[in-house]
Amino acid sequence: MVLKTQKQIYDNVHGYIGLTEVELQVVDTPLFQRLRNVAQLGPANLVYPGATHTRFEHCLGTMFVMDQFLQHVRSGGAPITEDPDTIQTMRLAALLHDIGHYPMSHTLENVITRKMGGSSHTRFGTALLGGFYKELLSPYGIGKITAMIRGENRDPLGMLLSSAFDADKSDYLLRDAYHTGVGYGRVGLQRLIRNASFERGRIVFGKDDEAVESFLVGRYHMYRSVYHHKTVTAFYVMASRIFERFVEENVIRHPNDILGSADESEILAYDDHMVYSAMHGYARDGKDAQLRELVRMFLLRKPLSAAFMNVIPEERERSQANLVVKEMEYDDHRRESFAAEAGVPAEWIFPAYVRDLGLVDDRTPIFVGGRGHGRKITDSHGLIMQVIGKRRLYDARIYVPRRYKSRIAGYMRGLDRV
Repeated sequence: MVLKTQKQIYDNVHGYIGLTEVELQVVDTPLFQRLRNVAQLGPANLVYPGATHTRFEHCLGTMFVMDQFLQHVRSGGAPITEDPDTIQTMRLAALLHDIGHYPMSHTLENVITRKMGGSSHTRFGTALLGGFYKELLSPYGIGKITAMIRGENRDPLGMLLSSAFDADKSDYLLRDAYHTGVGYGRVGLQRLIRNASFERGRIVFGKDDEAVESFLVGRYHMYRSVYHHKTVTAFYVMASRIFERFVEENVIRHPNDILGSADESEILAYDDHMVYSAMHGYARDGKDAQLRELVRMFLLRKPLSAAFMNVIPEERERSQANLVVKEMEYDDHRRESFAAEAGVPAEWIFPAYVRDLGLVDDRTPIFVGGRGHGRKITDSHGLIMQVIGKRRLYDARIYVPRRYKSRIAGYMRGLDRV
C-alpha cells in the first residue's frame, strides 16, 4: 500500500521522496532541521571534498529505502505488510533513526561513549523522541519506533532497519559513494530489493549470489577506502582529542549535560558549527599551547602522520604491537606508559584500533536461495566468499606529528620481535 503524500522532496541519490503529513511535520521540527548541520562523514571532506552531505538527507534517504523494502520485498508472493499503520510506523522509524547524532556524526561517538561516559547516538535520539516528539508520534506507536531505532524490536520487521542488509546501510553506501566519488558503494540496490523475499523473519535473496556479493564487497571497500582511509582517520582522531579536551576545559558542554537538558535551543546548538566555532576561538585565544597547536593543525588541514599501521587477519590478532594499540586507545594511563617507553610526549600520541573488517556479520547473516532453501551467503560457491567471506581484518594505527614518526615506527618494529 502506498501512503498519501503531502510533499515531494528531490534527492540527488534517489530522486523524488514523498512525505506524508506526519513525516512533513517531523521534518519541519527544529530538532530534525538540526541534522542539516551534522556532517554525515564528519571531517572526511578534508580528504574527499564532495563529502559535505549531512544526516538530514541520509535520514530522508533511509525512509525512502524503507518504503522500497515495504513495497517490493515479497512474503509468500505478497508485500511484507499492507497495513498502513505499520507502514507509517516503519517509515517514521527510518526517518528518525539518526535524530540523536552528535556533532561530526560517528567521528566523536567512540570517544564520547567509550571514554567520556556518554550515551550512544541512538540512546540520545530516543531520549529526544520521548521528550519532544511524544505527542506527535504517539498515534503511530512511539514505543515501537524507539525499540526499532535501538535495534530492540522483537518484530521480525525490525531487521529492515537493523541488520546486515537494511535501509540504513543501503542508503549510506549509495550516498557516501556518490558524494566521495568512490565507485565501490554504487551497488544495484533496486535489483537486490526486487530479488528479495521475507521468509521466517529474515530476508532471503534469490539465486543471484553475484549481486549480493557485489553489495558486500562494495561495503567492505567503502570502509577500506573512505571510512578508514589513512588521512580521514588522522582527522578523526584529531577531532576526537580536541573535543575531549574542550569538554575538560569547559569550552564545550559534556554530551550528558546536553542529553539531560530540557532546553531545546541548547540541543539545537549542539552541532558541527558549535565545534568549529569553538576551534576557531581556541586557535586564537586558547591557553594550552599543545591543544592550540593541534586545533590549528586541524583547521589548516595539516593531518598527523601514521607512524604505525598494521592490518592483520584474525588468526594473528594476538600481535603484540596491535594489542598495545588496542589497550591504550581509550586508556590515558596506558598511553602515558607507552609514551614514556617510546620517548614521545603522551599528548602527541593518537592510537586508533580500527574495528574489525569482514564481508559478513554473523550476528545478522545474509541468506540466498529462497523458496525455503535459503543458505548463508558465506556458504556460497563464489570465489570471493570462499576465500575471504568468513575472514576478518584487524587494523591498528598510531598517529603522531611528523617529527615523532620515525621514533614511534622504530619502537613498534621492536615489539613483535620480543
